[in-house]
Amino acid sequence: MLSDFPIALLGTSLLWDALGMVRHEPLWWAISFWNISLGLALALLTAAAGFVDYAAIPEGDPAVKTGTCHMAVMLSAVTVYAIALVVRRGPAAPQGSALLGTLALEALGVLLLSVGGWFGGHLVFHHGVGHD
Repeated sequence: MLSDFPIALLGTSLLWDALGMVRHEPLWWAISFWNISLGLALALLTAAAGFVDYAAIPEGDPAVKTGTCHMAVMLSAVTVYAIALVVRRGPAAPQGSALLGTLALEALGVLLLSVGGWFGGHLVFHHGVGHD
């Protein structure tokens, strides 16, 4: 259940940036920046809880492979969003190449969150990981 917040916060950052571009209002850029910041902070807590569940999977269980894929994709997503946060350099609208870089990184982040979320759902609903 912890994963809902980082996924929602990180995943909507591209939407807020798109609104900032269309409406030319700095508020949307700031919302996106703070969504990413808070999403990354909550992702650390979520990753810690996920690692506890991952470590509890018995060796040789088919869930290990799915869990490893989930972990790798989600860590990649978090890394991409962290880089996007650095590239944008603050809550103001990114300028020049930083704008294109930020949007591209956030689009990649959404894709990775989607794939990682699928693996996470498969872990919970197919393998029963984290039910306790």
